[in-house]
Amino acid sequence: MAPTPKGRATYHHGDLAAALVQTTLEIIDEVGVRGFSVAEAARRTCVSPGAPYRHFSDRDALLAAAALEVSRRLRAIYLDTVADVGSAQERLATVAGTFVRTAARYRGGLDILFAPGLRATHPELRDSSREFVDLLLPSAFEVVAPGEAAVTAVALLDALHALARGYVAQLLEGKFGDPDDVVEEVAIRATRAARALVAGYGVSSGPVCEESRDR
Repeated sequence: MAPTPKGRATYHHGDLAAALVQTTLEIIDEVGVRGFSVAEAARRTCVSPGAPYRHFSDRDALLAAAALEVSRRLRAIYLDTVADVGSAQERLATVAGTFVRTAARYRGGLDILFAPGLRATHPELRDSSREFVDLLLPSAFEVVAPGEAAVTAVALLDALHALARGYVAQLLEGKFGDPDDVVEEVAIRATRAARALVAGYGVSSGPVCEESRDR
């Protein structure tokens, strides 16, 4: 058996796909989606240029897999943050801070998660978004005034998403300073703005506890 070239990592079949996804996210953080290539992902993962295609049919399939990983991480961060949050209003407001924290950790991740071209050809990305919306809808229905149609709850989630993405864009553009230094400050700002937005759509459920106000 020929020796493994010096410095080359070896992967079991179940590990390479995950390694390629992680490498893809790292490359996109550095050069953006347009600068990403499967060949570079293979080089950094220390496999042959053709090896990724045993797991992913083409470049977009690898990008879609990376986007799904970001979706899973976004959901996990959100669920961890709201684990001890009692009110529906605060659970919704927390979405904004969650987006900011996710963007700071996975800079280019949200770009591929919401890339129109990928979503058009990979319905699993649209499904992941719907699953996140389904997670939030019960809280939205609690917030909107009694008797208002479901469309109001969906409109609230759309507005909340737009607000969160706006703070993400400003964070990554450096408006508030170096993203690594100011992520928590921006997350708190985004959450406070989201509280005001949510309050405008519904009825009050009482004061927000001081611990929640610092999230």
